[in-house]
Amino acid sequence: METSGERPQAVEEKESELMRSLTLGIVGDLGRLLKEQGLGQKSIKIIEALVFAMFVVTETYTSAKEGLETAHEGLDRFHEDMIEYIFKEYFYKTAKAKDMQEVEARFQELNQLINERYQEYRQDFYEDYHDKQMSFHRTFTSLTNRLLPEPLPEGEEKDRLVSVFSVKLAHFWSGCLSSFQSPEPSQPEGG
Repeated sequence: METSGERPQAVEEKESELMRSLTLGIVGDLGRLLKEQGLGQKSIKIIEALVFAMFVVTETYTSAKEGLETAHEGLDRFHEDMIEYIFKEYFYKTAKAKDMQEVEARFQELNQLINERYQEYRQDFYEDYHDKQMSFHRTFTSLTNRLLPEPLPEGEEKDRLVSVFSVKLAHFWSGCLSSFQSPEPSQPEGG
C-alpha cells in the first residue's frame, strides 16, 4: 500500500480535538487554582489564560513528537481551530466588527498576540526549567502580569503562589505528555 506521505485529516482532527480539550481543561484548572489561592475576586483576562494553556499544550505536543518537524501538521490544525474558537467566542460575540477589514485586523492582532506570548512564555519557562531553584517564578510572574489587572507584589505570598503554581504546571505538563504518548503495540500472547 502506497502512502502520499500526508497524514489523514481525521488523525489531525482527533489530535486537534484532544489539544483543544487539554487547553480548555488547563484554563479551568488555572481558574480554580486562582480562586482556591484567594485570587478569585480578581478579574482575569480569559484570552491570556487561553494563550498560556495553548503554549503548554503546544510545547508538550512538540516534546512528545520529538520536535517541530513531526509536530507541525498537528499544531497547525490545533492553532487554526483555537484561533477560530477564540475569535468566535471572545471577539465576534462581544464586539461586532463594522466590516471585513476590521475582522481581518482583529484576526491579525490575535495571531500576533499568540506569537508574542509564546515567545515570552517559552523564554521564561526554559529559564525557569534550567534554574536550580526548582520553581517557575519567571513563568508565573509573566502569566499573572498578563492575566490579572495588577501585578502581584513580591513577598512571601507571591512565593507561596509560585510554589503552588509550579506544582500545578508540572501536573499540566505531565498530563499533556501522557495524553500525547502513543500506546505501546500489544504483544501477542505467549510471545
